Amino acid sequence: MPVPTPSPKFRGFYGGTFDPIHQGHLQSALFVQQYCQLDSLDLLPCHLPPHRDSPSSSLHRAEMVRLAIAPYPQLRLNLLELSRHTPSYTVDTLEQLQQQYPGDTLCFVIGMDSLAYLTRWHRWREILTLCHLLVLARPGYSSADGDAPALLQQFGAASFTQLKRAGSGQILLLPNPPVDASATAIRGGQAPAALQISAVQAYIRQHDLYPR
Repeated sequence: MPVPTPSPKFRGFYGGTFDPIHQGHLQSALFVQQYCQLDSLDLLPCHLPPHRDSPSSSLHRAEMVRLAIAPYPQLRLNLLELSRHTPSYTVDTLEQLQQQYPGDTLCFVIGMDSLAYLTRWHRWREILTLCHLLVLARPGYSSADGDAPALLQQFGAASFTQLKRAGSGQILLLPNPPVDASATAIRGGQAPAALQISAVQAYIRQHDLYPR
């Protein structure tokens, strides 16, 4: 009797510097996983972001992510980008992930601020051949900004059900409650306590990561 072929999994990946991870990141990740019922959602700290100054040590940032997601087994830490010694380009990461998970559907999580400038990303068209994009609402940005209207007209999905019918190339706007949290404000000691993660703040103090 033939062995049944396993159904393709829907795997989510949420990249960022996470310098440090905060409630905005955490609540967004939890929302995406639950709303889309993803089989997995990995947080991907990048090693060398190509569009900003060098962040804190990758080991510290990875450990802060590990501490933040420890109570949530539906979230995972993925160290793929931290093994690199070159800038982290999303398309390169997705090519590696596709090799790692052949036959599964990849969903990459970005913010509305990133969608507005997507055509400036390295090899952006190839990104849409490798994955779907799940777009988080962000304070101060809308689907009318920048590249978003043209991209949504061509690639927009009305629902996750519609997105699931295609292997890649769909863009879905998510109805998450936007969280106005800034890693810059946390590094500067100016963010409200409610936007911080207690285990991460303890780690920051222990290692004096952001001296002022």
